[in-house]
Parts: sequence; structure tokens; C-alpha cells
Amino acid sequence: MIKKNNSNPFQHETVALIERLVPLSGSAFFLVNPDMQHSSALLYNLAPDAERDYRTEYGALDPLSPERFADSDETVVTLDSRIAPHFLKQTLYYQNFMVPHNHRYVADMFFRREGRIIAGVTILREESMGNFLSQELELLRKVQPFIEFSLNESYLPQRDHQRQGVASKYDLTERELDVLECVLRGSTNKDIANQLSLGLATIKTHLHHIFRKTDVNVRSELVAKVMADLNR
Repeated sequence: MIKKNNSNPFQHETVALIERLVPLSGSAFFLVNPDMQHSSALLYNLAPDAERDYRTEYGALDPLSPERFADSDETVVTLDSRIAPHFLKQTLYYQNFMVPHNHRYVADMFFRREGRIIAGVTILREESMGNFLSQELELLRKVQPFIEFSLNESYLPQRDHQRQGVASKYDLTERELDVLECVLRGSTNKDIANQLSLGLATIKTHLHHIFRKTDVNVRSELVAKVMADLNR
């Protein structure tokens, strides 16, 4: 939940750290639900509909989908290590998702809690940038334990505590909390619909319920009230 801005500070700083280590053309920091689906994604230099397209159509086709590594202990993997380039370019995933969003080389970093993947960072490169070098991948593997430790010991406990507190006070559902979290980040209804893969009408219904439960009439009142609760 954390604060009203365009991205969560922990996610933003993690992406900034990775960008200082390796050249990239785009990236996405995402949490992973128990059903192994993306949530609460922060996109860097990617169109907002990229995450929506991934979640609704192409995630199941992704050779680096988190669920494919559920029984693995790998921390950093590349797309080209999972599928030969000539086979990749024949796939719908490459032709209909990767090419339109202008990325060719992909490395994913996974973070776990008690063996389960709970978050990840996707690191993207345009074709002109070339593939990831072995020394770059080694750098990512060295920094991964620090990010994973910080995620488990600081960010996620704080986030869970805040969500539980707000849910208890206002009797909000998990999905209403997801919508509220997006509102606190400054997302528009369209942004929220893309991030949560929901229709605009559904987002408006959730917001109506949130307004009623928190006894506010407009978005600015909602943000002010919840931020006051979180800062107490």
C-alpha cells in the first residue's frame, strides 16, 4: 500500500539498482500471487498495456513464466537459455507480444519466501543491445540475495501489515485493497484496469464500495483519509 506516488519506493529502487548494474531498455518489477500470476507490477520504459497483455493473453506462453520455476532454485534465467532463438521467433509469444513491445533479450530474476516465488524482475533489451553477457548475469546473481532479503524482511511485512490494518478498519476485500493500493500510487481508473486485468465498470464498482466503506465522496478524500491512517 505504502504511499501515494507513481511507484512503490522499494520496487523503484530495486529497478534503479539493476539498471546501474546492467544496460537495459525496459524492465518490470512484479509480485507473484499464490496462483503464480503477476500483481502490483511496476513498469519501466514499457507501455501500460504490456502488463495487461501479458496477464490476460501471453503469460501462459512465456518460457520464463514463474510457474515454470516453481520447483527450481534458479535465481536468474535468460530467455535464450530456455528456448533456441530460431524456435523462439516462430512462437506467437515472440511475434505477437515481444515484437510489438520492442524487446528481444530477456533475463528474469526470481525472489522466494520459504521456497515459493513471491516476486520477480524482468530485464529487457532491444535487439540492437545484444544478449546478456555471462559477467552481467553473474552480477545479477550476486545482488539477488540482498534484494530477496530486503523484500522478505522489510517491504513485504510492512505492506502486509498496512493492508491488514486498512482491511480490518474498513472491512475491505482483497480486491478492494488491490484497487485502493493503485489509487494511493496515483493510478487512474484506466491504469488500475490494466494493472489488475479488470474492466473499467468493475473498477468503478470497487471504488464505489470503497468510498461507501470509508465514508468519503471523492478520490482526494480517500487518499487523505487512508494516508492519515497509515502514518499514525
